[in-house]
Parts: sequence; structure tokens; C-alpha cells
Amino acid sequence: MNEGTTIHSLARGLKLLDYIADQPQGVTIKWLSSVSRIPLSTCYHLVKTLRSHGFVEKNPESQAYTLSYKINFLHNQSQEANPVPQNVKRMVHHVVDQLQETTYVAKWESSEIIIRHIQEANQAVKVRALYAGYREHAFLHALGKAVLAHVPAQQLASYRRYHEVVPLTPASCTDMPSIHQELALTRRRGYSLDLEEWETGVCCIAVPLFGFGGHIWGALAISLPRSRFDTLTMETYQFLQDVGRQISRNLGNDRRYNAAGLI
Repeated sequence: MNEGTTIHSLARGLKLLDYIADQPQGVTIKWLSSVSRIPLSTCYHLVKTLRSHGFVEKNPESQAYTLSYKINFLHNQSQEANPVPQNVKRMVHHVVDQLQETTYVAKWESSEIIIRHIQEANQAVKVRALYAGYREHAFLHALGKAVLAHVPAQQLASYRRYHEVVPLTPASCTDMPSIHQELALTRRRGYSLDLEEWETGVCCIAVPLFGFGGHIWGALAISLPRSRFDTLTMETYQFLQDVGRQISRNLGNDRRYNAAGLI
């Protein structure tokens, strides 16, 4: 559908949903009108329509509007039906074609990091015990680090309380101050590393994937034996970061990037 055939009122209503989603504490119609530059009376009727169809709800005490259960329900239904969109799987296939290494996708859902898709290549080394649906030891593997580096501090602290950090190899880092330093480094450089922390002899590189509003959606990673990892050039890292940015755009992220990640 081109711009000339879009329905203006529907587009405005969807725009308001985006603004409401960015303010979990709730918003007033006056605030929505101000930030969206939609006239106050029009905003009132749009929000009234969204509320009547169950997409937003009004707090009787604060008079603020928030997204309703219906949005979460639709999101959950979509995720269960198609946890990894086809356009993401196509990019995974592209990575495997170019690098000939096993490629993984994990998602950040319901405060868990869950591996959702794995595609192997002819010369690839598959990390032991990682499978679609796996969600443990995220502080050790690259997928988990790429996601946790971009999780808000409060959510990260909550995640840590329910996930014990235990060593799997002699290289596993379980010291939380060191882990926090590595997550900060991951944010700065735009990728995470697992240097034999998960399995001796195997290394992984992961890049974060962002969805709407620049929120972390998940991560993409490759695994390879230490011998091949030690011969990698920066071109491989740049390629994975470019793929991560393309996937993020496909997922609806509209934030700008610098060399490392989101601005």
C-alpha cells in the first residue's frame, strides 16, 4: 500500500499507540496531543475509539491511559505462532552461506533469553547442549551477553536474582563485577564474545537485535572452534554487526546507529 492510499485516521491512531507504549506509567490526552501534534479534540476521539475497542485502558485514579491486556494478548499470540519471523530466518541463512558457521537466534521474552532458531553449516561446530528452547546460563554464552548488555538495569538485577551463575568450563567467569564490566564493553563495541566459557574449544560471537523503539529483541550468534576464531579478521565482526542492524530494521527498529550500536 502506498502513502496515497493509507487511511489517515487509522495511521494517527496507530501513532498514538506507539506513544502510549513508550510511557508505561500512562499518559494524558493533553500530553498525547502535545507530542503527536494532533489537535486535542481529535486526540480525544482517537483515544476514545481505541479504548472502546479494548486497545487502551484508563486508570480511574490518575486518569492516565495505558496499553491494555489486549495488546499483550495479540503480541503473545503472534510470538507463539511465529517466534522468529521469516525475514530473520532469511538473514540467518545468509550468515550461514557467507561464514559457513552454525548460526543461532535467541529472543528476550517474558524476562528470559530463549534460543529460538539454530541453523548449521557444513564445516560448523555446534555448541554442546544448545537447542531451540534452551534458556539457561545466559551470563556465559554470547547470545545471553548480547541481550543482557542492553536490558535495563532493574530488569538485569531481577534476572540475576533468578539465574545462578555457575561455571561450565575453567574459562567461565562467575564474578558479577567482572560480568558487569564485560556487559558494558559489549554495549560499547556492539558485539559479545564467549571465549570457551560455555564449552572448551568453542568460541561464539553475538550481536544484539533491536525491535520497535530501540528495545532489545534478542541476539544473533555464530559458534566456531578456537582455531578458526583466532584467525578471524575485523571483516567478520563488521559483517555480523551489519546483519544485526539489517535484522533490527526488519523488526521495526527505527533508531539510528553509530559504529557500535544504537545512538
